[in-house]
Amino acid sequence: MRQKKRTFSSLLRLQTKILNNYFLKYLLTIFSIVGGYCGLIALDNFTNHQHNTLCFFKLVTSIPCPGCGMGRATLELINGNIAASFNYNILCVPFTIIIFISLIWLLIDVFQQKKTFFDFIERDLKSSYKFFLFALIIIDWTTNIIRQI
Repeated sequence: MRQKKRTFSSLLRLQTKILNNYFLKYLLTIFSIVGGYCGLIALDNFTNHQHNTLCFFKLVTSIPCPGCGMGRATLELINGNIAASFNYNILCVPFTIIIFISLIWLLIDVFQQKKTFFDFIERDLKSSYKFFLFALIIIDWTTNIIRQI
């Protein structure tokens, strides 16, 4: 029990150090983005392009979540098949564009030693933007349910 408490407090201290060190926070975010895409490609190659769902929500309820199909859509987008990407998940193209812009923004901030990215991310969204994003997710979820992705 004592070891668990020590490990948990060590993790909390590490999290605090990361959040307070902007350079480390930026590098961790950049490596997470790049690592996520590399991991997706590696997993696809490792499984010989057999796409079984990893979605806990779908495994439990048999209903696809708004993110279902995003991995396959991203792989199709990487291969240049934009139409096939939209067939798997309609939010993949805008999501990938936002991720690409975010990655460039993060790199620029690191090289210029600024922190404009997280300052922008941490701002509160206007209600109209929140409603728009919520509507997009509902449309995507409905599309996924209809297509049974």
